[in-house]
Amino acid sequence: MMEDIIHLIRAYNADAIPLVAGFDWAYDLTPLREEPINAENMGYVAHPYPFKRQEPWPPKWDEDFGFAAANYPIIATEIGFDLRGNSTIGPDHYGYQITKYLEERGMSWTAWVFDPEWWPQLFKSWNNYELTPAGEFFKQAMHAKK
Repeated sequence: MMEDIIHLIRAYNADAIPLVAGFDWAYDLTPLREEPINAENMGYVAHPYPFKRQEPWPPKWDEDFGFAAANYPIIATEIGFDLRGNSTIGPDHYGYQITKYLEERGMSWTAWVFDPEWWPQLFKSWNNYELTPAGEFFKQAMHAKK
């Protein structure tokens, strides 16, 4: 079905680069092991939120989507988190782990979501755009020298 949709998209825009999401709300790319999409110039999408798997995350990310980065372009079009209570963002926190994991494997990422109501919020209000702790983390991550 995805191949048919890609052909339809390219009938309208031959230069389009389709992004195909995995199963489980775009987390699971394991079907690529057996049956990758038969199309050129396309990429795959993953949404590796922290609640998708138990820690330690990296070995599970390897199993579920990371393996695909060796052969295909991957973008994590949604990553994000929320802090509850007195939680802090230390070096073992999901934010550091996921950005490091993706970048070390050449995968791109986009923090989710620029909205004060949808979860996980990057800022607190439309009035002043004050960042949440996650918003501040991702702002710093995007400005970090690599």
